[in-house]
Amino acid sequence: MIRTSSPTTLADALVTAREAACLTQEDLAERSGVSVRAIRNLETGHTSRPRMQSLLLIAKALGLPPEEVGRLMRRPGAEKQQPPGLVPAELPAASRHNLVGRRTHVDALRAHLSATEHGDTGRPAIVVGPPGAGKTSLILEAAHGVRDRFPDGQVFVDLHPGASSTPLTPDEIVPRVLRSLGAGPAAGHPEEAAARLRDALSRRRVLVVLDNADSEAQVRPLLVDGSRSAVLVAARRELPALTAQFRRHIGVLGDGDALQVLEDLLGPARTGAERSAASLVLRFCGRLPLALHIAGLWLSARPHRSLRDLADRLTNEQDRLRFLHIGDLSLEASVAACHSSLPAPVRGALQRLRTVNGDFDADDMVTHVTPSRGLAADLLDELIDHQMVHAVGPTADGRLLYRLHDAVRQYVAYGPVGSRHPDRVAGQIWLPRQAVDSGRKEA
Repeated sequence: MIRTSSPTTLADALVTAREAACLTQEDLAERSGVSVRAIRNLETGHTSRPRMQSLLLIAKALGLPPEEVGRLMRRPGAEKQQPPGLVPAELPAASRHNLVGRRTHVDALRAHLSATEHGDTGRPAIVVGPPGAGKTSLILEAAHGVRDRFPDGQVFVDLHPGASSTPLTPDEIVPRVLRSLGAGPAAGHPEEAAARLRDALSRRRVLVVLDNADSEAQVRPLLVDGSRSAVLVAARRELPALTAQFRRHIGVLGDGDALQVLEDLLGPARTGAERSAASLVLRFCGRLPLALHIAGLWLSARPHRSLRDLADRLTNEQDRLRFLHIGDLSLEASVAACHSSLPAPVRGALQRLRTVNGDFDADDMVTHVTPSRGLAADLLDELIDHQMVHAVGPTADGRLLYRLHDAVRQYVAYGPVGSRHPDRVAGQIWLPRQAVDSGRKEA
């Protein structure tokens, strides 16, 4: 048994226990998951507020029996432990359904976030994808799987929760995270608050999860070199100015995975009995995880309705976004939130592209969006970065073709459900079905 009863302080007890176990500080750090710097500060008495979680991890790594752990916690120098209630645990619940087609991404994110001993947590993990691709579900699934690697807490911040809100600025994000960490009242000056946040993250092992990021500036204040904390981000656009990022791009599901989403919610017997209707539902949902999930929940709540009933409801794309909604889940709301954060020139380019049928190339941008080829190329880059447009490959003659994501195209073509689209041009946009049926025309 390792004896820690003779030393008089916590620092002496830790040194004695570590040397008795024939471990270096580096060995103990690797076993416990506590940083070498934190162990060194504990053993030299430089840590005035040692954390209970860190001490428990160290005691477990040293193989101390329960009675020795208790004595370790009562040593002078351990009496100022931070109350457990100040350790944030803010992660929303992960999806209760299997994330079909995303296992490789989940495993890669968890491996990156767990690689603290290699110092990889200085590289933010960024998940990028179009509206409805399931970015939030993916980061939450990954984050819940590594909670034990971050004993000092998990902080979750939705940076832009809806189309009617404005994105949080860096000066709002920094005090928000500081409050979660219990680091005291935010400093009056933004630069001082940012410095305090860097200090707090460098001293702890915290996982910060950011949802709906719109810019690099929202993420950058949380990045600390040499920190044992980590940052996981679901981004609505590419964040190229964040160097050395660990990026995962997600899109629509393959046919097999899309069908599996429906089967998981409805059962293989129900989908198998209406395979042709199921195929139509997959196509009308654009194989987007959010749309498929909504469709499956709608049918699950209506066992008396057939898949053909749902396929018929989704046939007319003018009404599709309105029907892909159940409870607080809405594909239109997801698209609207992304659309609201676009710069005005990019929104204008989208509106002009609504008249383009199917795939388009750079020449179509010149024809329909702007006569300037340079500006057309820049706007196309912006549309791709903001996940509104994706490449579909070159033609036989080498032209690169692009396509609006289906849900984005429907949103800009028909406008928000229940309201008049602010940029609608008379004679160029189809009316909702009910308006057509009544014979009314747009003014």
